[in-house]
Amino acid sequence: MKVKHEKITNNIKMLMIMDIDIEDNQDEKKLIMILNKLTRGEKYYFQFRREDDDFLSYEEIIKYRYEIPQYFQIYEIKELTDERRFDSIGCLTMDKHIYKQIIIFWKYFYGLLFFNPVTSFSWHEYSNIWNKIKPELYGIGIIQNNYANSVFIKGHDGDNLIFAYGPNYEETIVNEVVEDIVKNR
Repeated sequence: MKVKHEKITNNIKMLMIMDIDIEDNQDEKKLIMILNKLTRGEKYYFQFRREDDDFLSYEEIIKYRYEIPQYFQIYEIKELTDERRFDSIGCLTMDKHIYKQIIIFWKYFYGLLFFNPVTSFSWHEYSNIWNKIKPELYGIGIIQNNYANSVFIKGHDGDNLIFAYGPNYEETIVNEVVEDIVKNR
């Protein structure tokens, strides 16, 4: 894994972890460790885009198509083109299973974005504006609008993790993750 850490606006920084091979058990374990260090809070809001058939067999896709919605306290399909192409959102409470579930999401969904909302940003509000936040540029719209202090995004082709964070996120944690990645190359 490689790492890139940079400022993307005056108040927002980005940590990009590249060259992740999600099909390699060691990289999967490293990604879980990174997520464990960077996640903060009791619940996460998710945004998903269509199924991805790069990492799973057809049988696994069918299995997760029905299992994944059951992981969530709340799960909504927002835009449906067909069984494979859809946009959805979900709310998941932190527990010991969340990291393994995120790996499943990583493999199952083509697009994956998630964040710990600030306490004033309700599920109802998120459900109404999920597609208006404009998270395309590293999720900075979510941070700039004070919906969250940080955002996780599965990068193109699933080989990188983008973690954007604002001034209210504890940067020492990010620096520890960077040191761990550089040290363990």
